[in-house]
Parts: sequence; C-alpha cells; structure tokens
Amino acid sequence: YDPEVIDLISLKPFDLHAIKKSIEKTHKAIIVEECMLTGGIGASLSSEIHERFFDLLDHQVVRLSSQDVPTAFALELEAATIVQPEQVIQAVEKVVGAK
Repeated sequence: YDPEVIDLISLKPFDLHAIKKSIEKTHKAIIVEECMLTGGIGASLSSEIHERFFDLLDHQVVRLSSQDVPTAFALELEAATIVQPEQVIQAVEKVVGAK
C-alpha cells in the first residue's frame, strides 16, 4: 500500500482539493488528531469527506483522536490519552487490509 499524509495548513477552510486528490488515489481516509473525539475538528472533517467524496471511498472514514477525558500532566498518563504512533499504524493496516 502507498498511504499519503496531508498535514492541513489551515483548519478553515479545509484544503478539500488536496483531500479529494488523495482520496481519488487511495480511496480511503484516516483522520488523526490530538483533540478529543467528541466535538473535535476531525468530526467536521469526516463529515465534509462523507458529504463530498462518499462515492470515491471504498472504506469508512476512520478517526483517531484523544480519549474523551481530561489530558493528564503525568507523561505516562498523557500517553495513555492521546493518539500514539502504534495506533496510527494499526488503523492503516486495518483499513488497507494488511492484517
């Protein structure tokens, strides 16, 4: 598989042109953010992708975000609440069917 990473420079407006080009190529979308799942910017982006590019997708949009709990100050606890690289790898493998 050949995943692409789009680092959105602005959150408003979304760079829907770049997102569409990537979805046309991969037919998939994974949104990774450090905001909480509920009310995060990923929810708005996922909605935009579904509304505009649903027919281009061959998998549901996957969202990875922090847990819906306050972020702790202790490093170990913080790592337990925010998205970790291993979670991103697992999500990519699941979406592309690698494992």
